[in-house]
Amino acid sequence: MINFMLIETRDLQKIYKMEDVEVPALRNISFSIKKGEFVSIMGPSGSGKSTLMHVIGCLDKPTSGVIKVGGQDTVNLGENELAKLRNKKIGFVFQSFNLLPRATALANVELPMVYAGVGIKERTKKAKEALEAVGLGGRLYHRPTQLSGGQQQRVAIARALVNEPAIILADEPTGNLDTKAGAEVMAILQKLHDDEKRTVILVTHELYVAEHAERIIQLLDGKIVADRIVPNRKKAREILTEIAEKEENNEYS
Repeated sequence: MINFMLIETRDLQKIYKMEDVEVPALRNISFSIKKGEFVSIMGPSGSGKSTLMHVIGCLDKPTSGVIKVGGQDTVNLGENELAKLRNKKIGFVFQSFNLLPRATALANVELPMVYAGVGIKERTKKAKEALEAVGLGGRLYHRPTQLSGGQQQRVAIARALVNEPAIILADEPTGNLDTKAGAEVMAILQKLHDDEKRTVILVTHELYVAEHAERIIQLLDGKIVADRIVPNRKKAREILTEIAEKEENNEYS
């Protein structure tokens, strides 16, 4: 059902304490994300976008406020319950790939299924299929050091997908890649959204990456300063150009 809210937040706040000083990272964040949306979360360094991603992904808890993932309130869940929720509902793609350096591509993709208790025969089959789906069927037994940056990120995407999560969270997925490899990674994420109707939430500061989204949420100083629907790629470029100009002129301050 397209109107089902996968992510719901209300008055989210995240405050870090450094000795006697409180540093607010998120300030009264409220929004919802529907099943099947492709959302880009943008903002300059220090705007709170990665903190928001960690809270949405149940990797960190807010200081106050409400966050629901798949209709489940996560604020009062214990660490084991959060780990199960992450493993079942969320696939992560990070800028630094986060692959096990001594494990093969196949073993890296199998890892979430190990935690989920999937038997070895089934997880090997599904891991191979996931790697083939991202064009790495011929690299099953290569280790990360034997793969290019773009290939490592594709392994990370295969790992994110293998448990068939409802949500893909990608934190600067092209940040360590050249333009060509970054475009290839974005093509995969776009295809997941277009063909499989996956919900993709993307944190980025790259305009060419953000223009893939159908909705752009702009953060500044831990607050949402814009939340725009993008009807097409041309309009996305217009909105992103406007965002860049406003940032340059300090109009969001």
